[in-house]
Amino acid sequence: MKLYKLGGILLLSLVLVGCSNGNSSKQSSNNESKTDMQNSSSSSSSATSSSTTSQESASTTSGANNSQSDGQSYDFSSLTQDLSSKLSDTLLPQNSGLSDTSKNIHIRYNGNSADSNIYYSVGNDALALNDASIKAETPYTVLTKRSYSSASDAQSHLDYTSASEIKGLPKVNLGHSIIGHTQSGAGQQYISWNEGNWSISVHGSPVNNTTPKKLAISSVDMFESYSLPAPNTQGVVKFNVGSSSQVITWQAGSVVYRLKANDPAVAIRMAASMK
Repeated sequence: MKLYKLGGILLLSLVLVGCSNGNSSKQSSNNESKTDMQNSSSSSSSATSSSTTSQESASTTSGANNSQSDGQSYDFSSLTQDLSSKLSDTLLPQNSGLSDTSKNIHIRYNGNSADSNIYYSVGNDALALNDASIKAETPYTVLTKRSYSSASDAQSHLDYTSASEIKGLPKVNLGHSIIGHTQSGAGQQYISWNEGNWSISVHGSPVNNTTPKKLAISSVDMFESYSLPAPNTQGVVKFNVGSSSQVITWQAGSVVYRLKANDPAVAIRMAASMK
């Protein structure tokens, strides 16, 4: 009887130990599963973060590259080069003519290599050639090019005055050994002279206190420093005191260039830089 009781106790002990081991194993398995899930979640989060960072980095790099590729210089020299590529065989000013370089030069044009109109204006912002907003600006210089059937036809479009036509008129000393000739009437006065193939005339009105002598002398001074283009046959300069119409016109074969500026000094600087 005692032997049976002892056997029962041993059997019960074995069952209890087995259950305890089973629960411990299950708990260990659950803990390992949780650890694996946490590790997996951490790895996924790390991968997602790494992917996001890579995308942001790629986006930033792409933006920087676009900014660099879109970068364009709109200074006078760059605009002139751009214009030259569109109007082949066309002489263009290499100098803006302005002494104040604080403003940006704007350029727009129409026409083609044979016949064109080019407008120069100023503004606060640097703008591309033919930017739409430039059309509303008032140009300080307009350069036109016209092509004709022959050199003689082109020459006929110049209002040239030869030295023999003014020879007998009253003289005026303009400096640098240049002698001008004056012509007056109806409240108007002109001082005219010739230099090389150029005929030059300055107009004023004594009635309006705009006598031409001062501008004539300053123009002669500038011609000593700035050489106008050598015309194939003839060139004409017509300046007007107190006016926005200062015109330099010359012939290049069968082509006539006409540069009209609002200031005589600007006209001379720009014409002298034509290439």
